Amino acid sequence: MDDVREIIATIKAWSKQASKITKLLNTYEEAHALPVDNAYVIEKKIKEIETAVAALPDPNIRGTVNTWLNNERTSVGKLKEDFSFRFGQQLKALFEKDGVRIRGQYPLLRLGLFTLKLNFEFGEATLFFGPEVDRIKAKIPLHPKTIYDIVCRCRRDMEAKPVEPDNFYDDIYAAYQRCLRIAGKSLGDKVLVTDVLKEYVFLKQPKRFVIDPSKGHFHEYSRVKLSYMLYRLKNTDVGTRGLRFHVATFDATVDKLRSFWIPDNEEGEGTHYEYLSFEKPHD
Repeated sequence: MDDVREIIATIKAWSKQASKITKLLNTYEEAHALPVDNAYVIEKKIKEIETAVAALPDPNIRGTVNTWLNNERTSVGKLKEDFSFRFGQQLKALFEKDGVRIRGQYPLLRLGLFTLKLNFEFGEATLFFGPEVDRIKAKIPLHPKTIYDIVCRCRRDMEAKPVEPDNFYDDIYAAYQRCLRIAGKSLGDKVLVTDVLKEYVFLKQPKRFVIDPSKGHFHEYSRVKLSYMLYRLKNTDVGTRGLRFHVATFDATVDKLRSFWIPDNEEGEGTHYEYLSFEKPHD
């Protein structure tokens, strides 16, 4: 009886593995309906089928499937080349209709204030704000429309609920004064931009957060949002009103606690700043 149970268990295991391979082959066949668009899906499925087939006990079946897999692998390289070309054309068309010019070359593409880092080996992309300053999202599928939608959503979030420059200026000045008091400094002294922004964020919290400082009551300000707000502020007359931004040293640019990147224009050029100061009394 033990032998019978062992045989039954073995057959069930084979059946389960065969069912898994069948599903993989069906998925592969579906992906092959649009071979160029699904080039990376096809490559992934080939690897999955290869792994699954290795567990089959019948060498004849393994040999048949592996021969087929070898033939399929030879076509994947050409599919990926075609995908790369088509991907660029489709992405360009999507952004051009919004007036956004794509600059750079693979694997780094500049999309206005954003940078897209492409990984054609794994069929995914990473989105950054600025020239790889702040990572926004990783492991994005290499689908032009998906990437376009994510960038558009990030842009909307960044621009949502715009603050009037004059109000923002007043709040930044108030945050700067708080930093001066904490550090025992005088008006005109330089303060880390990141320290001022930290005080600004706490300054802008709602009353309910002061009463109950729980996560649900906290109003978030991402680095991307704050960077864009400062970019808008810098494009006003703040220079004539006493606000100064001080460029970061080279070492500070790699330390997010010491420097803060702010765009210079909509093309994604920008500068890392380490300090800010107000050089004359606030009006």
